[in-house]
This record gives sequence, structure tokens and C-alpha cells, in this order.
Amino acid sequence: MPPLPAVFRDAIRALVGVALAHQYLLLFVVVAIEEAGVPLPAPSDVVIAAYGYRARDDPQALAIVVLVCAAASTVGTLVPYALTWRFGEAVALRMAGWLEIDRATVKRWEDRIKRGGFRAVFIGRLVPGARVVMSLLAGTSKIPLYEFSPAVFAAAALYWSIWVLIGVTLGPAFRRVAGAYIEYWLVLLPIAVILYLVFRYVRARRRSAAHS
Repeated sequence: MPPLPAVFRDAIRALVGVALAHQYLLLFVVVAIEEAGVPLPAPSDVVIAAYGYRARDDPQALAIVVLVCAAASTVGTLVPYALTWRFGEAVALRMAGWLEIDRATVKRWEDRIKRGGFRAVFIGRLVPGARVVMSLLAGTSKIPLYEFSPAVFAAAALYWSIWVLIGVTLGPAFRRVAGAYIEYWLVLLPIAVILYLVFRYVRARRRSAAHS
């Protein structure tokens, strides 16, 4: 493959340099933003796996990655939690619609959270497709903050540990396969994700128009 234009290579080096200089702060911000419900160009799961790969020979660094991510999850989830606590189910359903979470899923987990409290939030935060719902419905269900945040932190510590281990175990193999094309991945991945988000937005608008 021909090399990337110099402007792209220089931009990638600059971004990598900034990321390495402030890696834990950047990690915290990325995870917190996504947990608040804001889509990002690259899923935080993949970012955490990459951190796990980079720190694979340093157990202390791996532990810091997990703790930073767990703290970021705890802080980020306070945004949807606070909004739905204040404004109720209407806001929860609207935000769930933006995230393409169907009403049946919302109702099912709302009942579980009201009955289970800490345990329901902890379990739900480990279930793919239900993690974001927990933040919304814990607010509408008036789960106390002293139950909600510890449940989020505990579940996040376990969840991010899994992704760190994925990076540790599978990262070297991925590097061998994709290493020669890593610069292209760094350019194309955000573009692909942005196109996907535009597609989701257009599809959601069409569904909303069809139901109105």
C-alpha cells in the first residue's frame, strides 16, 4: 500500500503524542463522555482494549486503567441519571429513542430496577444493550445515589477488566495482522463510525416520521 500523505502522518503523530502525554486524563474523558450518552468516533471498549495491549507487561498500569475507567463510568452515568431523576420517564424514553433502545427494553428493566435496586443496576450494567438503560431508569425509579453509583463502579470495574484482558491477550495477534496498516485504520475508523452515526440518525428520523 502507498504511504499516507504527510499531512495525515503528521496529524496522527501529533494526536498520539498528546494521548501519550495525558493518557489517563484522556481515557477518563473518553469513557465519561460515552457513558453520558454521547456517541464517539471509536467505541470506548476498543480504546480500553488498546490501553490493555500497551500496558500488558505492567500490572500496576493495567490496574490504573481499570480504576480510571470505572471512575469515569461512575461520573459519566450521573448525567442521564440526573436528567431522568429530575424530568422523569418522558425524558428517559426520548433519550432511549435517540440511542435506539426500544420501549419494551426500557419497561422491562424499569421493573427490574425498582425491585432490585443495587443488584439490578449492577447486573444490568454488565448486559450488552442494557448498560445505558440503567442510567436512565435508575433516575426515573428514584434509586438513591448511594446505591446507584457504587453499583455502576463495581460493574464497571469488572466490565473494563474484561476488555483490558482482551487487549492483553488478543492485542499482539491483532498487531501482527494489522500493524502494517495501522495508520489507515486510524484514519478510516472515525470516518466509518461517523457515517454509521449519520445512518442511525437518518433512520431514527424516518421512524419518528412514520410513527407521527
